[in-house]
Amino acid sequence: MSPKTRNIIFASIAAGLVVTALIFGFVGKSPMLGWVGFGIVSMIVLGLGAVATLAVPRMRVSASEPAVALDQDGRLLVIADAYCSEAALCDEILARLDDAVAVHLVVPVRVSHIHFLANDDSDEGRDAEQSTLISVGLLQRRGVSATGSVGTDKPLESMTDALGSFPATHVLLAIPPEEESYWLERELLAKARALTAVAITQVVVKVKESPSTSA
Repeated sequence: MSPKTRNIIFASIAAGLVVTALIFGFVGKSPMLGWVGFGIVSMIVLGLGAVATLAVPRMRVSASEPAVALDQDGRLLVIADAYCSEAALCDEILARLDDAVAVHLVVPVRVSHIHFLANDDSDEGRDAEQSTLISVGLLQRRGVSATGSVGTDKPLESMTDALGSFPATHVLLAIPPEEESYWLERELLAKARALTAVAITQVVVKVKESPSTSA
């Protein structure tokens, strides 16, 4: 949602509250206690409006048209949590490489609930970028034709975006153990399979020694 649209929504809410206040005050002639209640309700309405305009558009995921390869070679798309150990992730990818001639790794930005709503993920973005660079480097050193990129803060959107440019024949979702799982990864496999016809599997990868962020 654009800032302009968001401002229009907030202006509409504010205008509605002002009109209600005028009717409430001049027609109803309510006592002070009524005004206090009206103030509390107004704050709740504005708060819900703020959450809705920020969270709803960012939770929406649309499946894009997948890219199609000009050959019959296998290609593996990996969507990996930034907490996953790069060395362990590399081992899991190699174990599932099969006949894939190329691997594209996407590491979504992992953010907290507050950062997700505030659209502030600069620190987490650096963590995802570092994880991507290390993992791709390890794969390349082991002879794999690998590329990588940082995804958005939504794992499913990161997957669909990547499928739009990388003609994957298989998708591997790499997530950490449950105690370190990301709140947007809940039921990730089922949700991912509902968005594409490409085969998808999931693997649990041990976490790094000292994760630098929490979510």
